[in-house]
Amino acid sequence: MGETTRWRRVKKHLSKIRIPLLTLSILLVLPQLLTSTRLAAQAATVPGSDIEVVDSTASYVFGQEITFSLHATAEFAIAECYLFYRAKDEDLTHTVALDFTRSREIDVTHTHNLRTSPFSPFISIIYWWQIGDEAKHKLVTDPQSLEYIDDRFEWNALSGGGITVHWLDGQRDPAFGQTALDIATTNLPRINVELQAPIPEAIHIYLYDSQEQLQSAMQLADREWITGQAHPEMGVIVIAVTSQDGYGTQMMRDIPHEITHLLICQTVSRDAYHYVPEWLDEGLAAANETLPNSVRTIAMEKAQISGDLIPLSDLCVPFPPDPQVTTLAYAQSASIVKFIRDRYGAEGIRSLLKAYAQGASCSTGVEQSLGLSLSGLEMTWEASITPNAEWKIWLNRGGFFIGLLGLGLLLSIPMIGFRRSGS
Repeated sequence: MGETTRWRRVKKHLSKIRIPLLTLSILLVLPQLLTSTRLAAQAATVPGSDIEVVDSTASYVFGQEITFSLHATAEFAIAECYLFYRAKDEDLTHTVALDFTRSREIDVTHTHNLRTSPFSPFISIIYWWQIGDEAKHKLVTDPQSLEYIDDRFEWNALSGGGITVHWLDGQRDPAFGQTALDIATTNLPRINVELQAPIPEAIHIYLYDSQEQLQSAMQLADREWITGQAHPEMGVIVIAVTSQDGYGTQMMRDIPHEITHLLICQTVSRDAYHYVPEWLDEGLAAANETLPNSVRTIAMEKAQISGDLIPLSDLCVPFPPDPQVTTLAYAQSASIVKFIRDRYGAEGIRSLLKAYAQGASCSTGVEQSLGLSLSGLEMTWEASITPNAEWKIWLNRGGFFIGLLGLGLLLSIPMIGFRRSGS
């Protein structure tokens, strides 16, 4: 009886501690279960050392195609391979799933057709790969860069102050490149005193030897290029310096002009650059040229005399291809910008750019920044370039109504005379 009683007491005691023991067992086993789960998850997602990139390259034929190549090996058969590439600082990423036979070693290539899907010349193309094997290991390679330049020519280079000038090998002596570099490094800080733009870490200036060479490069990139028109979203400056003698004169106009476009784009951002009206973009660039342009000056004087100035509203959009109209458009735009500088200062220029950076329309940007309408800006500007001409502008603007008023007065004179004679 004593042993039976003792056993019953032991069983009763064990029943009281059963739940705590079970809890303790779970607590002891749970960390191991969690660790196993984490390891399983990591095996499915963490890059494995089993995949190795032996070679990854990219090459191109300018204006024709870009070829991306990969040679990779793995302990397990490679099951998937993706290529990603895009122009630097652009949002659009091309994604390609490569076709191949599953194997522990693969060689794959992809060719991008530049004739149907061109890239701008003189930009960096960023590319990388994602590789996965049958054991669920994945490897994403570090981004690589391909510099897409016009390799139809050999280029000389000279650098200083964060600027690199490139010019055609064998076409000019070193003084040519040094002159361009001196003009660029001198004018960049001068122009940016007004704009206060974030300056790129590196600025590249490419100098073609003729307009035909430059135009052919742009055509291969499916871009229209008009003399004096810039595409600063490319992130570089491209100019054709055609004059054999006195090339410094052309550089003193063209290099500050293109630097201004680049800094405007930096000021408002690449995405908002298209909101900047043409008269402000080209006007600032023309006004920042370090030498006057006599052709534009003469065109402006003739238009003032003949009354053929272009309406400011017509200068909000890209200038027409007609050379004579374009010359006048540049002259007017530069004159308007100088007028705004004189009246509103650099703050007025920056205020305009800020408004357009936020997506304002051509007229709304002027209203928000300068406190007057687009037509009001045009009228006050015209008055400023024609001394004592406020009444002429007013007459020109309101000529129809003034004519009606004059006609009414003429008709009323006989009636006034008749009343006087009869009184």
